[in-house]
Amino acid sequence: MTKPWKPLALVATCGALAASAGCGGSEHGPEAAAASAGTPMAESGGAAARSAGAIEIVDFKFEPETIRVEAGTELTWTNSDDAPHTATADDGSFDTGDLAKGRPKSVAFARQGSFAYYCRFHPFMKATVEVK
Repeated sequence: MTKPWKPLALVATCGALAASAGCGGSEHGPEAAAASAGTPMAESGGAAARSAGAIEIVDFKFEPETIRVEAGTELTWTNSDDAPHTATADDGSFDTGDLAKGRPKSVAFARQGSFAYYCRFHPFMKATVEVK
């Protein structure tokens, strides 16, 4: 005998899968959802974003380890390692998705706060964005 179908569980599962897909650049991806939910991230490339920060991933480290920026600043992560990396917020507010070598990804920080993040592939890699 099979269990009855539970539509709410399916909806929750589908939502979780869509959020974890990390499909950046889409108006329906996690970036847009985070921006509309008042989280620190907004879609990159917007007119309100100020390009001011660069974070390089080199030798399995984020450089700089702590970066301080003003609200509305766009940060760009570039992977210089041969291994793939991510920049994933501890609180789930942003995620660059997989960063292949030489493939940058930008995130605009719309609100103040301190945002710790790590690499999903290498959890020992940790850093912080401080937004004033």
